[in-house]
Parts: sequence; structure tokens; C-alpha cells
Amino acid sequence: MASKRRAHSAATVLIVEDDPDIRGALADRFRSEGYAAAVASNGADAVNYLEDNERPCAVLVDLLMPGVVGMSLLDYMRADKRLASIPVAIISASPQLAPAGYRVFPKPFDMKALVAFVRHTEAAAGNVK
Repeated sequence: MASKRRAHSAATVLIVEDDPDIRGALADRFRSEGYAAAVASNGADAVNYLEDNERPCAVLVDLLMPGVVGMSLLDYMRADKRLASIPVAIISASPQLAPAGYRVFPKPFDMKALVAFVRHTEAAAGNVK
């Protein structure tokens, strides 16, 4: 079934993943689903994005990355009132490291389920027309 394209500006999904192949595949898929996709290769790049851009509708984050790791990004987001309510999904080859309270997608993940997570969180926030 074809995805519904939005008539308004596309909601943005922030993808935080150090593996360029996974990052690119996720960005391509979300763009094909009608979203804008912002990418960051580590937590520091993600923090810079979050400080300089409009709030994304969801953040997909790998836990284990070089530099600022996913857990530090999650701590940063929880500490900022503006960012704390952004839905986050963890995509990780080490799902046992994920803190409680987050939706976890173990690698290799089900792309359809990940898209459904973003659509569901966007609909719950009232952003889907």
C-alpha cells in the first residue's frame, strides 16, 4: 500500500546512527514514507541538531557509537524540558543496554515496525491529518 504524503511540511525524524549504511537506509525509508529525515552519526551531532533546528517528531538512536554515545544523548534529552517529550526509539545490537521506558528495536530491526512506531507517536501527538 502506498504511503500517504503530507500536504503540509513533512515532520522530521532524527536518525542517530554511526553505521552509514543503516543511517542511509533509514533516511531513505522515512523520506519514502513522506517524512523529512535528519541524520547524525553520533550523539554530539544529534545534540547540535536538536539545539539548532525545530523539534523532530521522533528520534531513532543507536546506543553504541563513537564519541558521545546514545545513553548520553538520552540523558541530555531527558534533562531538557523542550526535548524530554520527543518520542525516542532505540535501535541497537545490544538491546539489553537500553534503559527502561523506551521502545527498543533490536538489530536487525523490522523496518515496517519502526515506521509504525513513528506514525503511531505522530498520530498520538495529533500531528497527522
